[in-house]
Amino acid sequence: MNKIIKRTGIALGATLLLLLVAAAVIAAFFQDAVGRKLIFELNKQLTTEIHVTGFNLSLLRDFPDATVSLNGVTVTGTNGEPLLKAAVMSFNFRLFSLFERSVKVHAMAIRDGALTVQIDRAGKANYAILKNRKTQEDASFNIILTEARLENMELSYRNEKLRQGAQTHVGEAIFSGEFSNAQFDLQSSAQLTSRYVDLGGMRYFTEKNWGYDAHIFVDMPHGTYDLQKVNLTVDGNAFNLQGSVKKQGNAQVLDLKATTAGANIESVIALLPQQYLYAFGDFSSKGRFRFLTTITGRLSATESPAIDMEFGLENGRLESPRLKAPFKDVSFTATFTNQAENATGNTVFEISNFKGYLNGELMTLRLRVENLNDPYVDFMADGVMPVGYVAGFFENPAISGGKGKVEFKDIKISGLYRDMASMDNINSVVMHGDLEFDDAALFINDEELRVERGQFHFDDNMASLQDFRLTGAGSEIGLNGQVQNLLPVLLSDAAQSGEAKLAFQAELVSPKMDLRRLIGLTDIPAEKGAVGTEVSDSLKVAKNTLQERIASQLEGVFQVRVDAFEYDKIEGRDFSGMLIFENQEMRILGDTKGMSGSFDLDGALFFENQSRLEAKLSCQNIDVKEFFRETNNLGQDFIRQEQLGGTMNAKMLIHTFWDSTGTFLTDKMHVWAEVGIEKGELKDFKILEEFSGYANVSDLRQVRFANMQNWIEVKNNTVYLPAMFLQNNAMNLTVSGEQTFDDKINYNIKVNAAQVLANKFKKHNANLKPIKAQNDGFFNLYFNINGTLDDYHYGTNRKLVKEKFAQSELQKRQIRGTLIQAFGGASLNLLPKQADNRQDAGEPTTQDEDVEYIEGF
Repeated sequence: MNKIIKRTGIALGATLLLLLVAAAVIAAFFQDAVGRKLIFELNKQLTTEIHVTGFNLSLLRDFPDATVSLNGVTVTGTNGEPLLKAAVMSFNFRLFSLFERSVKVHAMAIRDGALTVQIDRAGKANYAILKNRKTQEDASFNIILTEARLENMELSYRNEKLRQGAQTHVGEAIFSGEFSNAQFDLQSSAQLTSRYVDLGGMRYFTEKNWGYDAHIFVDMPHGTYDLQKVNLTVDGNAFNLQGSVKKQGNAQVLDLKATTAGANIESVIALLPQQYLYAFGDFSSKGRFRFLTTITGRLSATESPAIDMEFGLENGRLESPRLKAPFKDVSFTATFTNQAENATGNTVFEISNFKGYLNGELMTLRLRVENLNDPYVDFMADGVMPVGYVAGFFENPAISGGKGKVEFKDIKISGLYRDMASMDNINSVVMHGDLEFDDAALFINDEELRVERGQFHFDDNMASLQDFRLTGAGSEIGLNGQVQNLLPVLLSDAAQSGEAKLAFQAELVSPKMDLRRLIGLTDIPAEKGAVGTEVSDSLKVAKNTLQERIASQLEGVFQVRVDAFEYDKIEGRDFSGMLIFENQEMRILGDTKGMSGSFDLDGALFFENQSRLEAKLSCQNIDVKEFFRETNNLGQDFIRQEQLGGTMNAKMLIHTFWDSTGTFLTDKMHVWAEVGIEKGELKDFKILEEFSGYANVSDLRQVRFANMQNWIEVKNNTVYLPAMFLQNNAMNLTVSGEQTFDDKINYNIKVNAAQVLANKFKKHNANLKPIKAQNDGFFNLYFNINGTLDDYHYGTNRKLVKEKFAQSELQKRQIRGTLIQAFGGASLNLLPKQADNRQDAGEPTTQDEDVEYIEGF
């Protein structure tokens, strides 16, 4: 028995080995001939050509069938561009048909490639590459398919004539049937991912996973497809499709019906165009949901079938991640119809009798849209919206929640959508009703911004802002005014935003205002910035772009009165002025009190891709010590508030810039200033104490100046100080220099040496009265101080100092000319009892060659 088993095993093994050897021999013998013959026969049936990089024959992989695989396949379309590209195209046939006159192919598979279908404006298709059967010769390969398979393929469709397009990824698709018969049953299933579907200028089905399992009876002679059973799934929602499609001339006659069981509102929302998915794409429902759609009529280049759709919810829930809690007890009926078989005309979409409760508050609405090609909109809303439950819809990372209520009181809007978005035709739109705010608040960047009360009253294109009281972020603001063109602004897109203008006249009154905290409401939260520099910058750019867009749409005036305001340590009171918005610019005009003096401001903020500010600031009787205290010593520690005294008058022209992320560009800041100081005082200034060899140390530790005036320029991250004469109690100096924002210094000083020597033998000037002005004497000393504030050096350098004084004289004239042009007037005197811009310069009393005149002193 064992011998029989052993012999049988040996025989089977030998037979198997023989078969393997035979298969290898046959494959080697036939492979080249079969591959070339197949390509030849395919090309005979095509008006274009198929190209391959190689082929192979397998007799065992699909035994008892043989498989010819073409590798690196390219099929050219009628337009000369690739119609099909695939890594592998394989054909299955009976193994023993290799020895017959004709090889019969019954299965085909295409893997790892792309199929691109295009129809041009003339209706010519790139896939019309098959020859007429009458022109085909007898073939040694008969392709009589019963199965076709696609794996890992990208399908692209573009019809320029009908303005249609689609792109779909095919994971796997199987088609089976007796395709060579005039009538056959088609069985097909597929797993697909839709990239997009473009129809009539709208994009649908973006990144949707879908699939189907279909049984269709095909009648080729009559061009009829009978959908006996089609189960369609879209993102897990199942639809049943029944009916028929029949070819009739250049049209397809449709008679289809779609139903669903166990689905929810997501299944309908998935069918909406992409632009609507942004608003509704995350909604889902629970409860009794119904859906029915019928499509009947002709579909052609000039005809559309009649579509009737109805869906709704009864006593269900609407949920969204952006809602704090679901809408409860929701009921509504929605219908869509194009009203006529073979319709190309009017369409109607309607949501009737919507009602639902959010946090126990009832909201009702109705919407009817007629003719989607030129929509007429009729909308009504009435009810209460709890702010905290819908705060997520702002989609702003700075907004963490809210509270309070906004009441919609009989809001009605009706008219053509194009009129609603048009500045020219907005007056033909009807809009009535009120929005009332009741302690409605948003939590923004850890601040609560609350509308304690207020009302928007709509009267067609005019909206009245009545008794608005806004509190939060350390501020109290009252608003009243009128607004026009609200709908065109709200409905304008980014490309057209500059065309719609929100015209307004309003009054802003504030008992107190914290500017830093208000500006902080627009910041990107720090934890959001932790996502990385690139993402953080993109958020900042988006914020800047939004500000630019909003500014481009504002056109009007705010009359502003603020009793008290602050920004960090800066405090002001009694601001009175205007904010004027026009041409993407905010003009600021006003005056205020602060720092024991007063300020006049005339500025313009330009909202652009890289925003900029141009401002003129006049300061009168400003306490220097207070100025340095409130400005944090201008961001430096070289000279602090404790060391200063005096009263300042100034005129400044300021140009500042920001980049597209809203970052302040210090290197582009440019400031021209004229500064006058009365009864100036400087205590414990380290650099002056270096001159203790030339003056009494006690005098140098508390220097009191006579009235002084000079011009200053800030540019390229550097403060430039032209030459000026300092008359003080210690010693009189002429000084010029520059100091960078990173504390590098280069100062030039001229000292009247004769006067210094005379004063050296005097006692300490206890009353701190300035020494008689004389900036030149029998001889002068010239010093240059350079380095950093922490490590500086000084030495004598007569030639360098005189050159710097001469250069600064030219710079001073340029600064003065710029300020005269900006502020007007030939004289910019800032000090009292001064006939011109010249202080006592101490005219030279000798013929010393070092003597020079410094204009302005």
